[in-house]
Amino acid sequence: MNFIDFARTHGVEINALRSGDRIWRCPTTTHPKSRNGAYFFDGQRGWVQAWDSGEPVQWWSDAAAKPWTDADKADWARRRDAETRQRIQRQREAAKRAQELLGTCEHAPHNYLAAKGFPDVPVMVTPDYAMVIPMRDVESNELLGAQVIAMENNAWTKKMLLGMRAKGAVLRLGPKRVSESVLCEGFATGLSIEAAIKKLCIQAAIYVTFSANNLAHVAGLIAGKRYVFADNDASGTGAAVAKATGLPWVMSEVVGHDANDDHQKFGVMRVARALMEVRSQ
Repeated sequence: MNFIDFARTHGVEINALRSGDRIWRCPTTTHPKSRNGAYFFDGQRGWVQAWDSGEPVQWWSDAAAKPWTDADKADWARRRDAETRQRIQRQREAAKRAQELLGTCEHAPHNYLAAKGFPDVPVMVTPDYAMVIPMRDVESNELLGAQVIAMENNAWTKKMLLGMRAKGAVLRLGPKRVSESVLCEGFATGLSIEAAIKKLCIQAAIYVTFSANNLAHVAGLIAGKRYVFADNDASGTGAAVAKATGLPWVMSEVVGHDANDDHQKFGVMRVARALMEVRSQ
């Protein structure tokens, strides 16, 4: 097995293999647009690690290469520790930037949500009219960063603050003390689920997780009854992750739709019926 295939079997995606005496950052299988993976490769030996999976370092060597020694591994452990310290510092800086950014915002409606069917819902809006969604640790409520939604080239773009820790980051909607929770990916999706919950007169929280893979992680950290309202992605990612949680789940019958799409096209009761269905599982 070559090094790239070895990396992929351990959740690390190397799109352009580079060699040299340094650690390279790259995407992971679960977060293909991230730099949550790392590897070293010198042409004959290498190692890979997917930080977002929590898996240990995996060592690789060509059949003709000198095997890894304990001293070699200890040296690279020191280098990875230094990289980890730098990553933690970047995360702290991102959290600080998020706090500063939120400090510039006013609480007001935003055109992005108006297009999603929520013209009167106030959110955090910057002076240059970007929408800022705070992202907090699901367990500690510590501010980790933010998702910024802004108009660029006549299209809405969503970006998380550079360097922030997205794993375990959520936006929680709904009452504080509840025994039921619904997990979803996007903010507008969460608002549609919240509207449906109010129609049903249910006391439940909504956890916006910002990605399918983070949803899977967060699902294991929440107590009480939990349900997943998955996105019906054409790729099947939403359904696959929902199934993997082992929780009751539901999604739109329409490929390409999430709860907000159903809300806008068919009305809030379509979302409410889906919630009734998943609660009966």
